[in-house]
Amino acid sequence: MTPAFSMLLARHPAVQVAAGLCYGRLDVDLATGWQDCVAGWKRIWCDGTVARSSGTMGAPLPSEIRVFHAPASRCALSAQLLVDVSGQGAQAGQRPMACESDSRLAELDFGTWENRLWSDVPRDALDEWADNPMGYAPGGGETVQALSHRVTGFWQERMAAAQDCCIVTHGGPLRVMLALAERRPFEVSDPAPAQGAAILLHFFNNPGGFVAQKPPIR
Repeated sequence: MTPAFSMLLARHPAVQVAAGLCYGRLDVDLATGWQDCVAGWKRIWCDGTVARSSGTMGAPLPSEIRVFHAPASRCALSAQLLVDVSGQGAQAGQRPMACESDSRLAELDFGTWENRLWSDVPRDALDEWADNPMGYAPGGGETVQALSHRVTGFWQERMAAAQDCCIVTHGGPLRVMLALAERRPFEVSDPAPAQGAAILLHFFNNPGGFVAQKPPIR
């Protein structure tokens, strides 16, 4: 059975930061060799998707496959390279890709904790967060509940569009999207994919909504 549309969820490659550093919105550099990771995403996408002549219900396909990414440079650079390498040696019927930044894909804002070692964050503040993991704003930044709300809004738009796409983002948003793909509530204990991991989801147009089939993380 051919899926109605497919979606690649990718976490940015490994970054070059001091061990134990708190960073969310902080812009940090990608580690050496990150380009090889993006080349792997291309293989996952090209090996796991099919060329389509029309969209759901026979609707015409957009001219390009959109690659949505978080604003941080570690995501933007990775997304742009994915677009570039996907255009190299493209086969007949394959549509080109195009980048699009979306602020809803940003990582959690840790406020004044950003660029500090976790070991330097006051113990009582960490305890407050542990007592209220969804509603506490670390460092006066953003709550996990707020992150979940904005990511859910983005996800609902992609489900309504029902079009092939790639998403390059961070661990926090990916945890929420994977729960949504499995059609279950997001839980704070949900693990994030490793940096550089990519998951290809296939959606089938079944009565009652689209259902994702998730192959193992590669």
